[in-house]
Amino acid sequence: MIDGFNSTPRLSPYISIDSYIYRGKTTYLATSSCCDRFNPLFDGECHQICAPSGGFIGRGNGKCIDFWEKAQQLENIWTVPRS
Repeated sequence: MIDGFNSTPRLSPYISIDSYIYRGKTTYLATSSCCDRFNPLFDGECHQICAPSGGFIGRGNGKCIDFWEKAQQLENIWTVPRS
């Protein structure tokens, strides 16, 4: 996923990807590049689990409402390269 973003950074739908431990598993939160897009959370197989934030009201898609209370941030994995 990240290789594709690096090849076309201006077209990337995300500006950063951070890793978290959520519900006992390593997950990856992709922060969208624009205001009203969901910020999707992916598992280790790149399957989308939910969107804990973003969208029109900023609260995600409602499928992981406990993310911000339960998740433990590990590290920043990727940030869009700016030239």
